[in-house]
Amino acid sequence: MAAPQSLASRIVAAFVLMAAVVAGLFALIVVNAINTVETRLVSDAMNRQLDFIIEESDEGRFPALGPGLDLYVAPVGASASLPAWLAPLREGLHEIENDDEAYHVQVRDRDGKRYVLVLDQEDFERRETMLFVAVAAGVVISILAAALLGRALARTVISPVVRLSGQVQHRDQLLPLAPPLAAEYAEDEVGKLASAFDETLGSLREALEREQLFTSDVSHELRTPLMVIASSCELLEAQGLTPQQRAQVERVGRACAEMQELVETFLGLARAPQERGTKLAGTSLAAVATEQLHRWQPEAAQRGLALDLVSESVDDGIYPAPLLRAVMTNLVRNAIHYTDEGFVRVVLRDGGFSVLDSGAGIPEAERALVFRPFARGGSTRGDGIGIGLSLVQRICDRQGWRITLAPREGCGCEFRVELRSA
Repeated sequence: MAAPQSLASRIVAAFVLMAAVVAGLFALIVVNAINTVETRLVSDAMNRQLDFIIEESDEGRFPALGPGLDLYVAPVGASASLPAWLAPLREGLHEIENDDEAYHVQVRDRDGKRYVLVLDQEDFERRETMLFVAVAAGVVISILAAALLGRALARTVISPVVRLSGQVQHRDQLLPLAPPLAAEYAEDEVGKLASAFDETLGSLREALEREQLFTSDVSHELRTPLMVIASSCELLEAQGLTPQQRAQVERVGRACAEMQELVETFLGLARAPQERGTKLAGTSLAAVATEQLHRWQPEAAQRGLALDLVSESVDDGIYPAPLLRAVMTNLVRNAIHYTDEGFVRVVLRDGGFSVLDSGAGIPEAERALVFRPFARGGSTRGDGIGIGLSLVQRICDRQGWRITLAPREGCGCEFRVELRSA
């Protein structure tokens, strides 16, 4: 795939191409004109010379020939008396080569005699070569001049576009107090483009502000009922409950704690980059993996799946607990959800982990779409709406982690998460 070219390089290329085409056509016209004029001038000059020679010979005189001219006279039909390279020629002007030398030859039959006038083209060819060199130099100079002119014009013409592009790419333009762009440009095409960017950036600012306010409001309003549920679970646990009742209360308490953690996660993802200074509780990769194993073991057993944990190497890193837990939870849950038989395996390694399964896998055409919001597998199951992997991708992007999807040999797929940059 060809590398993309800048606007300046395309302008220079257009100027050079135009100059090459125009200069090339002009050169062809000049060369063709030179050849045409050469044929006409040489023919006229040699015919006049033959007229003079024949007139002088009729009066019994033989005129002296100019430099580079040779004359051969022979009876018509007696070509054997002429040089072999001139014998086959008919009447008229000819341009031929003999012994690597070029000649103009004028042949005329008069009163039973054949007159063959030969002109050496060495001087003419030298002048013609100089003309061709001059034409070629003109073409090259035209192309170079077009390149220089195109470069100068490109700098002048696109400098406002380059400046506008740099301003639009700057992240500060999304800030509410960022100055408008159109005020810095004239009311031309670039100014209109800057105005359009102002409108678009304004819409983006409003959308980001609405998203942040909505997420903050929802997170804030959910905290109170979650605290009520958590305190109620604590009160219930203090009562005399049967083991079965206590297990159910503990299950509600764990779900409440998980929801509180998710609220913090979503709130952290919604914060603007400059507001992401809140420190989240840290944990180890092995701790989160062990927790997930215990959490999903009952559901995996209910589906007849083997859920196991494999540690290939020890990882001693500390990671944000809510974010790492959200990533691993969604990957393990998806693997269990889309696997009918076999196993789901979490593999730990230094700097990352993988979630493997023996399910049907994901078709190659759908792999590029699985991390998009609301994207679901071909075999839709349950009431999921397809935001789990999108959330995983957002978390990984925020933390500088890297997640990839690859098919497993045989069947199933592997989600691989690298928690450290290479």
